Amino acid sequence: MNYLRITEALIITRCLAFFEENGIDDPFSKSPDLKRISSALTDEDMKLWAKGEAEAERDTFSDLRIERYFSLLKLFKGDNVLRSLLDLCMADLMHPELGALISYHLGSPVCLHAAFLLEGIPDPEERDILTKAEKASVFCHIERTGSPLQYAPVRIDDRLMAYLEGSDEINPCLSPFTDLFVPGGREAISLNPPYIHKSFIDNGYDFFNNGGQLLLLSGRGGRRFIAKHISLKLDMPFLFLNLPDFMREAKKDIAVIRSALVREAGLLKAGICFYGITEDYLKASGSSELTRLGAELLSRMLLEPVLSSNIPLILCTDVPCLFSNNVISMKSMLEELPEELSFDERYALWQGFKDLYSLPADPSQFAMRYHLNASETSRIVSSFLEKDKVEDYDPDTLFSKLTLQQTKKEEDPLGRIVYSKILLDDVKIQPHLREKLDDVITSVRQSHRILDEWNLRKNYPYGRSVSLLLSGPPGTGKTMTANAIAGELKMPLYQVNLSHIVDKYIGETEKNLEKAFSFAEKTNSVLFFDEADALFGKRSEVKDSHDKYANTEISYLLQRIEAYDGIVVLATNIKGNIDPAFLRRIRYVVNFENPDENARLAIWESCITEDIPKEDIDTAYLASQFKDFTGSTIKSVFLNSCAIASGKGEKLGMIHIIHAVKAELEKTTTVAFTNDALGKYAYLA
Repeated sequence: MNYLRITEALIITRCLAFFEENGIDDPFSKSPDLKRISSALTDEDMKLWAKGEAEAERDTFSDLRIERYFSLLKLFKGDNVLRSLLDLCMADLMHPELGALISYHLGSPVCLHAAFLLEGIPDPEERDILTKAEKASVFCHIERTGSPLQYAPVRIDDRLMAYLEGSDEINPCLSPFTDLFVPGGREAISLNPPYIHKSFIDNGYDFFNNGGQLLLLSGRGGRRFIAKHISLKLDMPFLFLNLPDFMREAKKDIAVIRSALVREAGLLKAGICFYGITEDYLKASGSSELTRLGAELLSRMLLEPVLSSNIPLILCTDVPCLFSNNVISMKSMLEELPEELSFDERYALWQGFKDLYSLPADPSQFAMRYHLNASETSRIVSSFLEKDKVEDYDPDTLFSKLTLQQTKKEEDPLGRIVYSKILLDDVKIQPHLREKLDDVITSVRQSHRILDEWNLRKNYPYGRSVSLLLSGPPGTGKTMTANAIAGELKMPLYQVNLSHIVDKYIGETEKNLEKAFSFAEKTNSVLFFDEADALFGKRSEVKDSHDKYANTEISYLLQRIEAYDGIVVLATNIKGNIDPAFLRRIRYVVNFENPDENARLAIWESCITEDIPKEDIDTAYLASQFKDFTGSTIKSVFLNSCAIASGKGEKLGMIHIIHAVKAELEKTTTVAFTNDALGKYAYLA
């Protein structure tokens, strides 16, 4: 027999001796199996049992069963009554007839009363009963209703016996919402190194190593990661639980679930980490039963019992919070993660992941582009490693898409995301305008170098954004240019829907603007306001409350532009409509004009691609004859002419283009239209 089976046989033998000493003849007459187990003990069994006792004295064990049995006894600090109770429970679980026999002779099943009797204490004090019941609840379940506590049935479950036999499987009542992190385990081996926040890990280790009990990790981005590295450094397992899931399950019986958790931590010599503790969850208000708990009730129901068992506890909370005085009086420490990572921290993250996974990423550029916390960065890297093999995107575009997916959980009503494939070469504009746009692109690409490597960031605490105003008549290429800038930078374009930004209710416009700026900044999108004078127009003289609040919105925009850290593009048909205060804060202004003849020629020629079945087309005539055509007008006319040719099953020719030109001129001419406007090709109309 192994040590546990010997221990069970010994407690059965002790019960036999107790009954005989108290005048019960042949107490096992109706339980021949128990009698057989007792009589089967050999000298070798007793030597093995004695060896286990000696190993416990030296605290060095040759068998995991013996080690775990005595580690459980350590929780009782040498209490023989509790040891007898544990042995009775073990024997009763393996041999249920023992409980029936005890109930038959004593009038009660396996309980504290039976353990007291075996230890020669027939009349224990009430305080002793209460104390031992509390300690016993670590390893067993006590049915506290229906009987005095001394006679309440006591039992252990299969989980405790499995633990004593060597299993580390989590209790089934906890496993649906509990993860065990074990130093040296599979998850620990695959855990990334801590590229940032190393001081939080060191502080947590020192805190618990010096007797600390409660560590609060507040903020967002890497709290569980820090907790796992503290676990590694302490060489101590930790149970990780989502608190809302735990409390939802605990509603069935908080005492049972809580005891199971405390026991599991005790068995595994593990700490506990609760996460999912949001700001709303800590408020003693709200519609759900969970949110009504609040920090105070949470302390009494859960935290105090856990901490009183001397279990290291880590709480991952979104915001710093105050718990009950009993909790705070225990040795606790608060660590607050920064709201936003610095450039150096973001750089360290990307550099670490690049080295670890050979990522096709420039750490400097990615640190500048993506204002993400540690958790978001890690999730994006994991997603990239999964999708890079199957999705046909260049790495920059794929990272950009994944960033948006992480940040944008659902469709954003404030704007839309565009992945532009247009480049500046596709925008046919005058050379001096192209030079200005090239300067804008260069400014964005060199932002990190001049602000961080050249150490200019401290001289520019605000006003670091790359802001561009595109002004000019409709159809001159402003929207296309915004798309081309995003395409050149391989960044998504976040085109704001102004009709959803402006709100009639006081303060709502500012909230919507803040959402738009924050989203674009975090996801490294080009923030694009088309028809910007609707928001950035001149402030008016205050004649009523509407003027006052309208001016307040403009003042907010001024401040937000100053604080913005990305690239923002504004387009307007009339630059004079823009408030002068904005113009002073705009780094680049590009004034578009209707295209000259050379530009028009370039636009016409760019429309005629090799894939189009065509006859000879006189692009020089089209460019010189129709001087008022803008780029968008030319593209619209060309598309309509292609539709005409395709509908007739013909190659595209001048006749189709002249028909489309005529339709456009008739649409825009305010006087009676004549074919003379079509010049030498009027006969085709």
